[in-house]
Amino acid sequence: MRRLPIFMLLDVSESMAGDNLRQLQHGLERLVAGLRTDPHALETVHLSTIAFAGKARTLAPLTELAHFYPPRLPLGSGTSLGRGMQHLMDELDRSIQPNTPERKGDWRPVIYLMTDGKPTDDIEPALKRWRERYAARATLVAIAVGKFAAIDVLQRFTDTVLRLDAQTEQDFRRFVDWVTMSVVAQSRSVAEPRAGVNLAKIDESILKKIGDIENGLNVDEDLVVLTGRCQNNRLPYLMRYERVPAAARTRQFGMALDLYQLAGVFALEADYDALSDDRALVRTVSTDALIGSPGCPHCGNPTAFAMCSCGALMCIRGSGPALCPSCDRECDFGECSGDGFDVARSRG
Repeated sequence: MRRLPIFMLLDVSESMAGDNLRQLQHGLERLVAGLRTDPHALETVHLSTIAFAGKARTLAPLTELAHFYPPRLPLGSGTSLGRGMQHLMDELDRSIQPNTPERKGDWRPVIYLMTDGKPTDDIEPALKRWRERYAARATLVAIAVGKFAAIDVLQRFTDTVLRLDAQTEQDFRRFVDWVTMSVVAQSRSVAEPRAGVNLAKIDESILKKIGDIENGLNVDEDLVVLTGRCQNNRLPYLMRYERVPAAARTRQFGMALDLYQLAGVFALEADYDALSDDRALVRTVSTDALIGSPGCPHCGNPTAFAMCSCGALMCIRGSGPALCPSCDRECDFGECSGDGFDVARSRG
C-alpha cells in the first residue's frame, strides 16, 4: 500500500507557552484519535511531528497511523522558521520513498505548518531550497495562529495560507476537526491525477484564507518574553508580558514608552535549552515598561525577577545572599531603589 505522508511542522517558541501549547498538545492527540476512525486514513496515512523554536527537532519520525503516538511538545526560545523548513526538507529527503521502475513510491506529502510569530532567523536559504526542489512535489498548508503571525513570510513559501482565530478551546477543537477532515479527504483522493491538497470546507468563524498579502501585515513588539531559572532546582521558567493598548501608554523622558502587562508565568522543562536559539540575546527591555512581577512557578519563591550581575534572571526568597543558577556566582540582594533597569528579552 502506498503511503500518504503527513508532516506536522509546529512552532513551539516561547510565545506559544501556556494555553496555546496545551491546546496544541491536546489537538495533536485529538487529530490522531479522529484519523484512526477512518479506514482510508488507517490504510494510507503516515504521520510525523517536527517542532521548531530557535532550533528544530523531529519529535516523531514518519510512522504508520496505527502505531503513531503523539509526542510531548517541548518549548524553546526563538522562532527559527528557516531552520524549521530546512529540517523539514532534510526529513523529506530521508523518509519519502520515490517512484522507481520496480515500485510506486509515496503519494505527494502534505505539510501542515503552524506558527504564531515572526521568524527570528534568515529564511532566504530555506526559501530558495524549498522553491527549487520541494514546492513542486510537496504540498504546504501554512496556518497563522493569531493576529501577529507573519503572514507575508508564509505566503512566500505557499499560496495556501490560513489565519486561525481560536478564541476558546471549543474553537481550537473545531480547527483540529477541520485538519482531521482535510487529511481524511486527502487519503480518499490521493489517486486522483491532480496536484495540491484536498482541504475540508473552511469554517470561516475561526479560519480565514489569506488572499491579499496587505491584509496580513502586522506590527512587531506585541509581547515581551523573559526567561529565568529557579534557584532551587535550576529549571527554567518563562514570564510573558503582553502589550498594553495604546490608550493606556505613558510618556517618559519625552519619548513614547510601550507598556507590557504580565500575562502569565510558566514552568519549563530541562529540554527548553535543546530547542532554544544559541545566539546571544542582544535586545533588552526596561523594567519601567513591565507591569507585574510574578513568583517562581517551580518552588514558589515570591520573587522570580531578580537579576544577577551576569544578566540572568532568577528567583529569590527575599533580601540576602543567593546563588545564581546560571553562573554559580553568589549574589547579595537588597531592597530595590525604585529605578528601572534593562533585562535581556528572549526571542519569543
